[in-house]
Amino acid sequence: MSRRRKQQHRRPGPLGGRGPSRIGAERPPPSAAEVHQLLLMAARARPDQARMARAALAAAPAAVVVPVAEEVARETLVGLWASGWQPAEVVWQARRRRVAAGDAAVAAVRAGAADLDLARVHPAWRAQLDALGSPPAAAVVDVEALVELVSVLLALPPVEVLLPVPGRPDIPLAAVSAGAGSDGIDARVLEKVRALLAKAESTTFEAEAQAFTAKAHELMTRHSLEHVLVTAPEEHTDRPVARRFCIDDPYADARSHLLSAIAEACRGKAVLLGGLQMVTVVGFASDLAEVDVLFTSLLVQAQTALGQLARDSAPGSRERSRGFRSSFLRGFAQRIGDRLLSAGAATVADLDRSAGGALVPVLAQRRTAVDQHVAEMHPHLRTKRSAGPTDRLGWYAGREAADRADLPWERLGAG
Repeated sequence: MSRRRKQQHRRPGPLGGRGPSRIGAERPPPSAAEVHQLLLMAARARPDQARMARAALAAAPAAVVVPVAEEVARETLVGLWASGWQPAEVVWQARRRRVAAGDAAVAAVRAGAADLDLARVHPAWRAQLDALGSPPAAAVVDVEALVELVSVLLALPPVEVLLPVPGRPDIPLAAVSAGAGSDGIDARVLEKVRALLAKAESTTFEAEAQAFTAKAHELMTRHSLEHVLVTAPEEHTDRPVARRFCIDDPYADARSHLLSAIAEACRGKAVLLGGLQMVTVVGFASDLAEVDVLFTSLLVQAQTALGQLARDSAPGSRERSRGFRSSFLRGFAQRIGDRLLSAGAATVADLDRSAGGALVPVLAQRRTAVDQHVAEMHPHLRTKRSAGPTDRLGWYAGREAADRADLPWERLGAG
């Protein structure tokens, strides 16, 4: 007669296998290979498995987890650079998830940059690295933040390669992005514009802020269109470029609408990168510089108007609700787009007359070039209708604020 052996109940080990049978026995720390597998599970497995992997990583000694997580982050970053990502974008995506993950991203990016020959790195790359600064000392040993960072990095999809990838001359560019020293704009004009915008953002007086913003608009508008006339004879050497914008919360979708409206008015085209809160704007370099300035200053004006509404409203009122504020920004974006297109057309007509009819044909050629470039970068691009405003009062309040926003293009056209 054979006897059936009783099965011993064993607790699961760190990777879901069978661990020691003695209750209360200490498990040995996971190996580097096991930590690597746990990191992949935390990023890519089903939610229940990801939670188990994160719990196992949290229970493991930091001295075991940190070196492996740093190595995985470093290797993943090398792949992300080759798939189009830039340093500031990676840090921004990590910081969207958690501030500490953003700090860990700064540490990882700067550690990887130590292996680069910065003399051979594109100026825009160097500018982004310089702007990152140094991470807090705690970011180097924060296990939870490192695990979060690895999860973010492993989830990022490929994007357009807009800048030369360090050490990878074999990777073709979708476009050389307008960057530090490469946007065709007079450095003295940019310096004046940035100074004016800094004053507009720092003042608490709305009239003063609008005056500073209006002057910045005027400088950029005139300079951009004059740049078109100057480069027209050499147009075959000028081609569209692209720049990605990271859209901050809250109300990122409404802010994207504002950016798209501005890009259209500046003879560019905006493409929303789904799920990433990023927008790629394609256009000529001088026009992209203008988009950047207009987006910054008009967003400041919209936020100022929203802040004034909040100060004039009682706590808990409709004007302070999320639906109202989101609808306000959507209404502001649509109305600003209408005004920019109308005022821009008048300004172009005025300068075209001054140039003896030379401006309009060049602008038409450049618009065709932009459309072709977008089609090449995004051959499967789809147009999707976005959700409408949820609060009609907020929508109309935003349109009224847009009517009050200062647009010097109208004055230029009238003059």
